[in-house]
Amino acid sequence: MKASPILLEPVMKIEINTPDEYIGDVVGNLNRRRGKIESMRRYRKGSQKLSGLVPLMEMFGYATQLRNISSGRANYSMEFFKYMPTPKSIQEEVLKQVEEKKKMKK
Repeated sequence: MKASPILLEPVMKIEINTPDEYIGDVVGNLNRRRGKIESMRRYRKGSQKLSGLVPLMEMFGYATQLRNISSGRANYSMEFFKYMPTPKSIQEEVLKQVEEKKKMKK
């Protein structure tokens, strides 16, 4: 703890294709998942392509939720981008869980 370690998490590069009428819901959902949108551009007439970064931890269950939001009309792909530091609040929560596990083993 004297070295002030930082907890890193994998961050994924994500690309979402969605019809225009669902763009607001898709962006809102990404924001709730700690996502950061880097670009938004016209993909085809009536649809948009979003590119951004989202922590892997937040992506579990995303396919189902995206299908629900867009009535099955949006799709996405993701690939590993890099490791980034976790926010302080999440780091503290993980450290608290580790401490509890240590106490239970004793």
